[in-house]
Amino acid sequence: MVVGAGTAGAGAALQLARKGLRVILLDRRGPEAGGAQWQNGVLDRHFEQAGIEPPAGDERGGANLLTHIVGPDGTRAVSITSPTVGADMALLGRRLRRLAAEAGVEIVDHAEIRSVVVERGRVTSVDVRVNPSGPGVPAQRILRAALFVDASGRGGVLRRHSPALDPWCASVSRSELCSAADVHFEISDPDGARRFLARHGARPGETVTAIGVSGGYSTRAVAIDADLGRVGVLVGCVANGRYSTGPKMVEDFVRSEPWVGPRLHGGFGVIPLRRPYARFTAPGLALVGDAACQVFPAHGSGIGIGLIAGRMLADAVGGTTDPGDEHVVWRYQAAFQHEFGGLLVASDIFRRLGTELGEEGVAALVRSGLMTETATEGGLDQRWPEPPASEVLALAGRLVRAPSLARRMLPRLARGQVAIGVGSRHPDTVDVAALERWDRGVQRLLGPLPA
Repeated sequence: MVVGAGTAGAGAALQLARKGLRVILLDRRGPEAGGAQWQNGVLDRHFEQAGIEPPAGDERGGANLLTHIVGPDGTRAVSITSPTVGADMALLGRRLRRLAAEAGVEIVDHAEIRSVVVERGRVTSVDVRVNPSGPGVPAQRILRAALFVDASGRGGVLRRHSPALDPWCASVSRSELCSAADVHFEISDPDGARRFLARHGARPGETVTAIGVSGGYSTRAVAIDADLGRVGVLVGCVANGRYSTGPKMVEDFVRSEPWVGPRLHGGFGVIPLRRPYARFTAPGLALVGDAACQVFPAHGSGIGIGLIAGRMLADAVGGTTDPGDEHVVWRYQAAFQHEFGGLLVASDIFRRLGTELGEEGVAALVRSGLMTETATEGGLDQRWPEPPASEVLALAGRLVRAPSLARRMLPRLARGQVAIGVGSRHPDTVDVAALERWDRGVQRLLGPLPA
């Protein structure tokens, strides 16, 4: 049983069915409302690694667009060709549900988990109320499964019932959440849009991304179509109450730019930014997607990694007599941490640095020239950037000329480099004591959470 029919849940259900397992996929919403309903930047290579066709046709938005990165005061940082492509998440979600159904998955919408039964530490059944036709008398079902997959998002509707997982999966703090929004508008004044682009040295069809506009960890990407007919505004900031919110950031931008016309469509959400939980499997239970915090913290993207996690889970449990056996699902956890754990810890260290720098620190970072094309492209491509030798000497000189930034950045960058290798040291087999030691080492690398 997979709970949550967003992209991570529908993807996991598809992968498990491909392995010959009998799968049921539940969602509390209707078939057109599951998962994110906005556009997101994704990487084709993540889809290929997950064994799923990358977005195409109407599902696919702009690809390889020239992106101009500017600081909070408008100072130009770098201009790069982004490795990401736009994806309509609603259409992607519908495709994954269709593929899952074609693979034999039973999909049940409007399903509410009423209670969870745990026997000898293992989740064994759930009490589900189903109301497929809206108001009326709901149907009640008791569903048993060998393996439950929690893909219900950061709330984790199943994980908090597991005695093994509950101590490892604390609720994500507000300082580790991103309030994000992506909204698209008509352009009512093309000349005004041209003037906005010209201020940043950009042309129609390109994106202007301002960083540090609402706290050190924040962004506002404005993508204006080549025909000057539409504009997309993608924003995000830390959701700790000290800054703005995604919807408010969009509202403020539209108010300041009168060339932006009527709203077409969009959505908003709150995304976990912390590194993945050290443990996200237990007897009879595995987490995927936001429920496991499988997100690239540096910019809050988890679509591709969540799809890959679904394939890793299916690879671990396929062909076994008991797919929920603790030793079986631990293999999935270990494989994920070995491949992505170190990268995501390093990304979390970088994300915390941005929060610590604040708006003034980010502006100083841009003015210093320390935000290079290599670093920016690496972040967008969800990998740890490794500058070429020709760039290292120039960076060293810039750090010498910016001692206050150097004092903050160098220790974090050093810890990030060490963190890259930490995932490979995650225990291969069930060993809670070894996992506790591993987790303490990761926490030392992260350091305290910035205020």
